[in-house]
Amino acid sequence: MRMLQVIGVGAAIAALAGGTAAAQQPPDNGDSAPGPMAIFRNMQPEPDGMSVKINGREIDDLRSVTYDEVTSFIHPGTNTLTVTWSGPVQRLNFKVAYEPTRNRYENVLVVRADASSDESLGQAGSRTETFTIPG
Repeated sequence: MRMLQVIGVGAAIAALAGGTAAAQQPPDNGDSAPGPMAIFRNMQPEPDGMSVKINGREIDDLRSVTYDEVTSFIHPGTNTLTVTWSGPVQRLNFKVAYEPTRNRYENVLVVRADASSDESLGQAGSRTETFTIPG
């Protein structure tokens, strides 16, 4: 019987030690972001010869569908996204999302164009779009 009491006391001490550590951590309520963030989303693989810049800084890796964290590229107020292409492209499909607080992304820019309805994509060209970051 004494062995069970010792095990029970040991388990209680372990639970208290773990409980103390857990109590020291603030609860994650979804609002504790490390700071506002911006994400660039390339919605489809792009051909060679395409370039996307935000405020003059080039986005990397358009060859695959991907997210790029671009917080350092943007600033509060008006920002620009410029897409250039060196030959015909079938479509443009990009998004810029802003996260003022954790897990609350909002699209601040959506660029969608298709060659079937936009003749300018049939030859080399460029397009500049503006978007606003609050603050």
